[in-house]
Amino acid sequence: MAQFGEVFTPKRWELVEALKAAGPLSIYALAKRLGRHYRNVHKDVTALIEWLVIEKDEAGRIFVPWDEIDVRWPLVKDAA
Repeated sequence: MAQFGEVFTPKRWELVEALKAAGPLSIYALAKRLGRHYRNVHKDVTALIEWLVIEKDEAGRIFVPWDEIDVRWPLVKDAA
């Protein structure tokens, strides 16, 4: 689960929250809204799309298709 912490950084959670509040946006518009560089937001968007947290619509705008995200994190590994 170490990868979870690498993908879901505080900046990416901020991105998800801003995108959910705003509705579908271009990456450029989202970067402007967040006050961040386009390249960094594009990298974050790519990672979040790979993890199925955000999606693209037919016009290429990104959006959050969920009302909430539930995470289940096992605390103990299963015995082999």
